Amino acid sequence: MLERGKVTNRQAAFLLMFTTVIATAVLFVPAITAAAAKQDGWLSLLVVATTYGLVVALVIVKLGLRFPDKTLVEYAPLVLGPFLGKLVGAGYIFWFVHVNAIIVREFGDFLLSAFLPETPLMAFNIILLLLAALAVKSGLEVICRANEFIIPLFFLSLAAIVALVAHNADFSNLLPLLEKGFKPVLRGGLAPSGWRGEIVVMMMILPYINYPDKTGRYLAASVVLIGVVLSLATVMTTAVMGGLTEHLTFPFFSLARYIAVARFLERMEVLILVMWVAGVTIKVAVFYYAAALGAGQLLGLRDYRPVVLPIGVILAAWSHGLYEDARELVVWLATIWPPYAYTFELIIPSLLLLVAVLRKKGGAHVGR
Repeated sequence: MLERGKVTNRQAAFLLMFTTVIATAVLFVPAITAAAAKQDGWLSLLVVATTYGLVVALVIVKLGLRFPDKTLVEYAPLVLGPFLGKLVGAGYIFWFVHVNAIIVREFGDFLLSAFLPETPLMAFNIILLLLAALAVKSGLEVICRANEFIIPLFFLSLAAIVALVAHNADFSNLLPLLEKGFKPVLRGGLAPSGWRGEIVVMMMILPYINYPDKTGRYLAASVVLIGVVLSLATVMTTAVMGGLTEHLTFPFFSLARYIAVARFLERMEVLILVMWVAGVTIKVAVFYYAAALGAGQLLGLRDYRPVVLPIGVILAAWSHGLYEDARELVVWLATIWPPYAYTFELIIPSLLLLVAVLRKKGGAHVGR
């Protein structure tokens, strides 16, 4: 094993996956969902995306339990044969790196748009990647422990923003419920489902979890909690901003800027900044770790750490050239991201599970 550490289900399946999904979704999802589902966007997040996330969780946990000591990159060749299996492993490494480049770019675009418009984008990206690389080199246990420190910070920030903006909320903006039926709700759940399915990165972490037979319930709880938190954020954003929500690039950030209590409690968007920087650093570290670990396993290395620097260079260059601006990124997330995400989050894992069952690979058949 290239990773010697062990983590608990609470640390990895519940808390780490919560941060991995929520860190970027909380800023982008309300606008993308509102564009399709209007005032019913919260239903898209609570029902549609949560259902999708639970299905993804079921598939990846079943795969993990069939191959309890192996990551996706290790068991794909056992299921599909050496050539096709390694090709699938390489495809996932590419996907982890690409998604991470998008996350890094989201980080930079947000800081440019909201706080420091004169700062070079590459400066933000490099600082973030240096922090993430340090975490990746320290190992999975360190990433999980750092996340345990960040989680209370996130919930305190979220609670403060919701509480302070509540008096400005007009909940009639959420009515009428299901005005145009359930189809807009389904459409509104397409892109957020792709975010929820990012828990697929657990396929690279499952072998290092104590008591993997309990992982399913922790992962399911994380998926549901993500749905509740994102729905709450969308409800409050829609209640305050109304129809303006779908036209804002970062609606939840705009919600925080709306706060002004007794003329002395203002500039609460700093809470969003703290939450965003901390959460995104963990999220980038998780995808960075998955890519580095997978590359090390694919190349037959004894340690994944030698590939951390090369992957970091690729991430820095790729994230810088992905899009012209945040608006172009939002369009990509709303249109291209859903089918791209579904392919790696659900379609390929489902096919792997089906072939493993049909060919009697894994479980009681390991080594046969």
